[in-house]
Amino acid sequence: MWFRIPAGIAPRTAWRWLVLVVLPLAFAGAGVVKAETFDLMRFDAPAGSRVERADVLTFADSTSTVFTTYGIYRSMRSSGDPAQDFADEWQATVAKRLRVTGELKTETVDRPGGWKMTMGAAKVWSESSRNFVSLLSVFTGHGVKITAVVEYNDDASRPKIDAFLASLQPQAPAGQGAAVASGSDAGAPGLTSQEWYHSVANYSHWGTHFNAMQIAAINNQGNARWYYRFLPDGRYTFTSEFWSMSKSRDYWFVEESGTWSQAGDILSLRPTRAQRILRDRDGRAQGAAQAVALEPASYRYAFQYLSGMQRWYLVLMPTSGQDTRRDGSRSSVPDYGMAYRYGPRPYCEQRPKPTDCRG
Repeated sequence: MWFRIPAGIAPRTAWRWLVLVVLPLAFAGAGVVKAETFDLMRFDAPAGSRVERADVLTFADSTSTVFTTYGIYRSMRSSGDPAQDFADEWQATVAKRLRVTGELKTETVDRPGGWKMTMGAAKVWSESSRNFVSLLSVFTGHGVKITAVVEYNDDASRPKIDAFLASLQPQAPAGQGAAVASGSDAGAPGLTSQEWYHSVANYSHWGTHFNAMQIAAINNQGNARWYYRFLPDGRYTFTSEFWSMSKSRDYWFVEESGTWSQAGDILSLRPTRAQRILRDRDGRAQGAAQAVALEPASYRYAFQYLSGMQRWYLVLMPTSGQDTRRDGSRSSVPDYGMAYRYGPRPYCEQRPKPTDCRG
């Protein structure tokens, strides 16, 4: 769908006309092409080569001289302020990697389903692509923000761009109703009810920002464990543990303690002590402990019941929208996007280890 801006409309007014007049009309006609979904965004896929990564889906439609790229990013926690969400996403998605050469013009409008959409565009420059336009759309609502970006160097591409933008239909998080901090609903446990644990095997980069020498020493083969204890008096302990097959008698630990607080569905951690130490299999220290930089953090949290496992899990979603050094790399958690999921310690990982478990 292509709309020609009426003659006599000034550039600033034209941008407002695009947002307030063009897109509502375009939305009314959207849906002719079968929509697909990435995370929380439904859309009509544009032409071009497709690449899907953990946090973004991109399409690239290009020739030797003309290009248009489209990107849809996985949802993240919203600040609650559409203007702030847009400013944060513009900085992270556009300004951080490109030189902005033109004036940024933005507009925020209401969208169906309880969403607000903030759109902005500016001329930008990069060494590889020279002069082009970056157009960012950020949808704010239901506690999350969803970002779509289009970049192009020829106005002839704008009919296709308009059609893509018109097709964007954000969906409310399916797990939103479950993201209640209280552990009393529907049998969910409380934060202080148990140890919260997760582990991975043959983990290739360990999630602790070790340096190259340390990673080489543990040989990238083995397992990693993380576990929290939230105490009723407001203290917490956190431990991450890393073991390598090639160093079977050595266990790297990061041991942290501090205080925690909860407000609504936000969990805040304030560490007061953290150290990295090498221990043997019996837990004896091998050398001196090394101090670890303290990392205050906050998470949106929820309890998730997995019927197949018949267990409750704690889902932690950093409010920064980024991985934490403490927890390592996030993974995709159904209904919650990129997050950390902790649960009860497996039977044979319990301490002391049950006598009917080997090893």
